[in-house]
Order: sequence, then C-alpha cells, then structure tokens
Amino acid sequence: MTKISLVTFTAIPHHSAESIHMVMTAMELAKICDFELVSPAKIWRKQTFSKNLSTYDVDGTAIRHRKLLQLYPNDTFFLRTIGGSKNRVIYCRQVVVADFFLKRNFSVLLEVHSLPTEEDFEFLKDTFVNPRFVGLIVITEALKKDIVQVVGTEYSNAIHVLPDAADVDRFHYNVASPENESLMAGYIGSNFAGKGWEIIEKLPQKTETKFHIYGFSNDGNPNPNITFYGKVPFSKVPDALDSFDIGLLPNQPSVVVANQSEIGKYTSPMKLFEYMASGKVIIASDLPVIREILDHEHNALLVPHDNPDAWIEAIHRLNTDRELYNRLKKQAYEDVCNLYSYHARAKQLVSIVDGHIGN
Repeated sequence: MTKISLVTFTAIPHHSAESIHMVMTAMELAKICDFELVSPAKIWRKQTFSKNLSTYDVDGTAIRHRKLLQLYPNDTFFLRTIGGSKNRVIYCRQVVVADFFLKRNFSVLLEVHSLPTEEDFEFLKDTFVNPRFVGLIVITEALKKDIVQVVGTEYSNAIHVLPDAADVDRFHYNVASPENESLMAGYIGSNFAGKGWEIIEKLPQKTETKFHIYGFSNDGNPNPNITFYGKVPFSKVPDALDSFDIGLLPNQPSVVVANQSEIGKYTSPMKLFEYMASGKVIIASDLPVIREILDHEHNALLVPHDNPDAWIEAIHRLNTDRELYNRLKKQAYEDVCNLYSYHARAKQLVSIVDGHIGN
C-alpha cells in the first residue's frame, strides 16, 4: 500500500485556508493509503498542541496525527525528530520541508500555490533532476505555465495541476429549485483588495435582490437589501451557504491577501468549489484563471470583472430563466463531485506517487 506522510509547518488547528486545505486533504488520503499527518505544536500558538479537529467539522480520530514541538517560527529542528522509514513519501507545502527530506534521501512530493521566489526556483532547478523527487503539484494551469517558463519545458511532465477542492459530503445540495420568487445572492470570503467587494457593494443600489455577506462586517451599511454576518467558523460554512441561491465570485485580476501576496493570476478559490458543492449557481468574473474551472453557460455565468451592470444583468437572467438556473446548478454539482472533491484530489495524489514508484 502507498505510504504517505503529510508534513507541514502550517498551524493545525487554525482557521487559515492552508490549514483547512491540509486537514481536508489528510482526511481523504487516510481513507486510501497508509497515511500520517505530522504538524508542529507551536509554543506561541497553544491551540496547535491539540489534535481536536472539530473546528474543521471532521473526526480527527480517523487519522494518525503526530505533533512535534516547534520552538520558534523558522525552527526546523522538529523535523529531525520525525524519523520513519524512507519508503514513505513526504508530501509537503513548504520548500524548506522538501529540501530537508530530500537531503536525507526521502522521496518528496511538493505542492505550491503561488509563484516560487527566486531562491525557491534555484532549489527546483536542482530538485527536478533528483530521482527522489516525486513531482510538483500546482493549483492552476497558469501557475504551471509560468513555472515551466523558468525551469524549462523538459520538466513539464513532472508538474501536475490539481485545483483546490471541496468536501462535497459536508454541503447540502438541494435538487429542488428555490421556492422564493426572487433568488437571493451571496458571498462568503474576505474583503481584501481584489476579492471583489468593490463590485458587490455597488449591486444592492441597482436591484431589489437580497444579498447575504459572510466573512466580514460593514457597520456603516445603510442598504436594507444587504445583510452582513461577519466571520463564520469553517464548520458553519455549509449552513451559511444555505441562506442564498446565487454565489458571487467577483475576483479582480489583482488579488492581494493578508500577507500582502499577489495571488490573482494563480488563485483557485476554495469558495468556488464550496459554491458548486452546495448547489449555488455561480456568477463569476470572466478571468483566465476562473475559466480553468468554469465555462460560461455550461456550469456558471461569466461576466466582466469590472462592470456592475453586467453582474446585475446576470442576476436578473437567472431570476427570469429558471431552466437556465437549474441546468447550471446541476452541471456545477456534477463537476465538483467528479473532478473537484477532496476525495478525487486525494486519488490523483496517490496516483502520482504510485506512478513515480512504478518508474
């Protein structure tokens, strides 16, 4: 049986998207291979000493989870205590982890969600020729293309595109069409620059549609058609999504997140797949990275990212054409179940590992 250890510097438990991604991936890998999760107990974050994963709405006892003491943010000493057989593949999200285990003759599968730094590119150029390197996972074709331009086309086959995903079983897909006369629109996420709040805030002024916003608050909002719910724990996201019918994904070409990283060109938004899993019909910005997953009038409606009137027109279209609404909803759900579930993603990861071992 395939043996994989997911080793991460990421805080677990924590509310970050990376932490959620790691745990949801771990839960699915544990079902299909000999798996263990190794995460740090960070002395400056006491919650990371816990193995309780209930905040992720999963049963943490279903996976083998080791906690190792990390003394400070850049401390790699805890990696030395992992040990274990070298026939286990180390799956990781940090270059420093990949480098550590490759130097100790472990096989390594590395995943990145943004363009590597210049220093990390130098590491990759040396690593692609290492027979112990299983491969590089990226989340979008755009990211793969830009990495290949730097490292060379000869390594293209070692770079695998696996978009983000959703745990489909957590969400409440309702086959029936909404009974309310007017569909409600919603958004779940942050209001960081480029995430699209600059578009959404203009919409209630142009329509009677009700808007439900989760992830942040706006105490100065005077419009009765928009309701803010503030931050929502990950375990409550499925219930939040049940409150609206249309999922808005108004990403802009440039997206800046909390650590000031620019992710717009390469983002694979978690909420995109959660919208699909919960039966939301998606109206999204017509951007190349979004078109990797969504196809206009096939599983979503795509509109110009900077034209509020186009967003209003799309909402109106769904309200007046329920046949279109139902068709887009059904197709998006089928796509996420077949292609973008964490279970499907975990199977692809194991297949990549097995393919390397077979060679």
